[in-house]
Amino acid sequence: MPATALPALVASLTLLGSIALPTSAASAYDLRLRSWGLNTSGQLGDGTKTQRLTPTSVVGLSGAELNSVAAGGTGGSAGSGFGLALLANGTVESWGKNDKGQLGNGATSATDEWAVPSLVAGLGGVDAVAAGGSHALALLKDGTVKAWGLNDKGQLGDGTTTNANLPVVVAGLEDVKAIAAGDTFSMALLKDGTVKTWGNNDKGQLGITAKAAKSTDPVPAPAPATRATAVQVPELTTVKGITAGASHALALLADGSVMSWGLNENGQLGDDTATTKTPAVNNNKPYPVPVLELKNVTALAAGASHSVALLQDRTLRAWGNNTNGQVGDGTLTQRNTSVPVPGVTGVTGIASGASHNLAVLADGTVQAWGLNDKGQLGDGTTTQRPTPVQVLAKSGSVSMVAAPSSGSFSLAR
Repeated sequence: MPATALPALVASLTLLGSIALPTSAASAYDLRLRSWGLNTSGQLGDGTKTQRLTPTSVVGLSGAELNSVAAGGTGGSAGSGFGLALLANGTVESWGKNDKGQLGNGATSATDEWAVPSLVAGLGGVDAVAAGGSHALALLKDGTVKAWGLNDKGQLGDGTTTNANLPVVVAGLEDVKAIAAGDTFSMALLKDGTVKTWGNNDKGQLGITAKAAKSTDPVPAPAPATRATAVQVPELTTVKGITAGASHALALLADGSVMSWGLNENGQLGDDTATTKTPAVNNNKPYPVPVLELKNVTALAAGASHSVALLQDRTLRAWGNNTNGQVGDGTLTQRNTSVPVPGVTGVTGIASGASHNLAVLADGTVQAWGLNDKGQLGDGTTTQRPTPVQVLAKSGSVSMVAAPSSGSFSLAR
């Protein structure tokens, strides 16, 4: 659920292994869109459903024709997934799970899976894409948004709860400059610096509930439970970037600070209110709160229950669930406020999956850390990594990375 929800720009990839290729052949190989990790639904786009522990090529998509990529899907040991690729001509291709119409190609069935890319029907003039659990968004060059896929919580924003296997218009949105998609909710950043959200609000992930009158008052329950049309998040007026985790959201402000809202059971909001007490205390926030100890931020990424920030000095800070080392600080200790990710400098882009992360360095290398049970780190193993390891080596051209905030695979060019 990328980047900002938008996939981060990263340096290009090179062929792993010891085989030497002629320069021209290596260059062509490097430009392909790559994927690795879980592949139960054909989400790697390589024509198979075979799990990959190292990068494989997505069929038929040359990196030279790609403007951006996005990854969506659901979690669990047999989780599903799908991918989106925005082509330079403004069209979109999709692949993977399609049981809810999330590929937008007009087909839908309980077993419908596409292991190679196909065209999203009737869609052109696209400027950005975002992928949620089982739905997708496309930002058009005219500032409007279209959506398709699962709509049981109103996440398509068309005023209904009817699934759509073809793109539909998100109602009441114009002058949009960025989009993001969580598991079952959606976000739009407008050109005036405000944010609108729609879809599921059971954890307060829409951020639209009024704050308690006093800081000592109990946190109000999120209301309403769902919104089928976009509504403005109050008190946010200087936003320059947005990111959606599975059930929490982040907004990057013009001054380099960050606001967060939604699910907070593992400290993913970074406001130091999460608890491990029994019985658990509800520390979800249905309205924006400041992420503490964080400034000079330039980009954000969010997973199922953790968050990552890229700073101006090209270092990283992370917070939230750390059961699988996804914070990257070398421990498995939950972090309720942000901590540095050691040993990673010169970062130019980031992406977060459900419990793993990708970071691209200025020298053209890609590092990954966190959960690796499905090979989502791409290092050839299924070994969990609480500190970053190199995945993709230097090659010299520019590319993109993406990972699903509720899934276990990765995309890169």
